[in-house]
This record gives sequence, structure tokens and C-alpha cells, in this order.
Amino acid sequence: MDRVKLSPQETARRFDAVLDMQHWRRLVPFATVEAPEAAGGDVRIAADEADRERRRIDEDGYFHLNNVFDPERIGRMRRIVEAVRADGWPAVFAFVFDDFWTIARSPRLLGFLETSLGEACLQNTVVWVHWVAGARGGAGWHPHVDANGLGAAFLSAWIPLSDATVDNGCMFLVRPGAMTDEVAEALDARAALPYAAYRDLLHNVVALPAPAGSLIGWRGDVLHWGGNNAGAVQPRVSMALEFRSRDAEATDFEWPLIDPRAPVPAFQLRLFAIAKALKEYSKFEPLVSRFLPLAERLWSHTKPAR
Repeated sequence: MDRVKLSPQETARRFDAVLDMQHWRRLVPFATVEAPEAAGGDVRIAADEADRERRRIDEDGYFHLNNVFDPERIGRMRRIVEAVRADGWPAVFAFVFDDFWTIARSPRLLGFLETSLGEACLQNTVVWVHWVAGARGGAGWHPHVDANGLGAAFLSAWIPLSDATVDNGCMFLVRPGAMTDEVAEALDARAALPYAAYRDLLHNVVALPAPAGSLIGWRGDVLHWGGNNAGAVQPRVSMALEFRSRDAEATDFEWPLIDPRAPVPAFQLRLFAIAKALKEYSKFEPLVSRFLPLAERLWSHTKPAR
């Protein structure tokens, strides 16, 4: 994809295609869109693993569960992403399909999240699909935090759809204990840090390689980023979701919140989530900025009433 914005004619053509549910069903015939039988399916989280990772959230601000999801499902989801990209769409349009919403609807997974976020925790409508190219120099997003100020009332969930390795750009984070006020202020101001501060930061960096189908995540105040591809030939494909305590105040960007125990979002709400993600995240992925004319039109067309 180049960075030249879509022409008015191409924007109109793609806008019509986006709204056509049958377009997506024809594009990926092995996947479903608003299928009545769409369901979450079970996940593999043993009780001792869940207890260990809950403690890790409290102590280090993140969790890391390997091989949680069914490999067949994960393989299908990666093929959905590949089909979407092959048709010229940003990878986030994979969230048109049921799999990308039902994957977080296992009672066991929700139980794990509720232990940290409280009963009846909610999912926001902030989503993304990451594709880090399989070539040296490809990189994930630059260091950032997802919800500063919310801390333990917010969890990001990150699911690799292909193996995420140190070589192809796995996730990295800094344990929250190293994020002092001095460091946070310097990062916001893009200012230099004293030697002792960046030494402590480097000593608290955690790499999170994870096989496809794993589940990792972090609190809203945890600094994290995607690594650089160091020469791996396979791309790193993953998806991201966000969850929060029911009592924590949501930003306009997160709105509307959805109940992950309820039926999956309708087609129009999925398109709204995709459109606002494109509008917001071109700052991390400049190549998707060419789709901003489409995102603006789609956002206006699908925005729910408040």
C-alpha cells in the first residue's frame, strides 16, 4: 500500500463494498459474518496458570498464557487476515468477521479477566490487527501506554495469530515499577533521562515471545511496544482487544462499551469500530493513512447514537 489517499472514486467504490455484507462473505467463504450460531468456544487456561498470571498482573503489570486458543481457529483467523489484505484492505477489516469478536467470549477467559477487573467487566470497541512484515526492518508500534491513569482497572489483550518471536518483532514492555514520575514526564516531553533512570528502565524490559494462539496482555499504565524484525521471513500477525472495569470511566474513543457475555456486535457496530481505529491509529501505521477518506465517511455513516 502506498501513502496516496484513496481517490473520491475509489473511496466511493470501497464504501459501497464495505457496507455489503455479502461482499465479505464472498471474499472469505470459510468465515462467517453475523452467523446465528457464532459462539466463543472453550480455551485452555488451567487453574494454576490463571492464579500465577493474576499474581503477575498485580506484581509486574502483565500476564502471559501460552497456547490458549484452538490451533484450527487461530489458523482460520490468520487466513482471514491474509484474504482481507490480499483484496487491498487494511488488516483491521478482519474485524468484520465473527471470529474476531467471539474469540474473547469463553466463560473461562472472561472469568480470568473478571478476577483482575471485577465482575461484569466490559470490552470497549477499540480493536486492531497487526501485521509486521516478514523482512528485516519491519517493526511494531513505537512505545506507548494504552490507558494511563486507569492502571489495574484496564487490561489490553493481545493474541498472536502467528508465532511472535524475538526475531520477527514480539511485544516488549517495561515493568510498571520502573515507570517513575521522572521517567513518565521525560517520555511525554521527549526529553533526555539521567543515566540511572534509563539503566533502571532497561533492566526492567520484558520480552514476550509467544506461539500462535497464546494470550498476553498488560495493564493500562504499562509502557509497551512491538519489536523490530531482525531478519525473520515470516510476518508477525496478531490482534488486540481492550477490557475495563465496569466502574471505570470510559473515554469517548473507547465508547461504546460492549458486554462480552451478550451476543456479538452487529455488523454496523463492527464497521464503526474499524473506522475509528483507522482514524486513530494512522499515527502508528502511516501506510493506512491513505484510507482516511474512507474511514471518515464510514465513521459518520455508522456512528451509534448516544
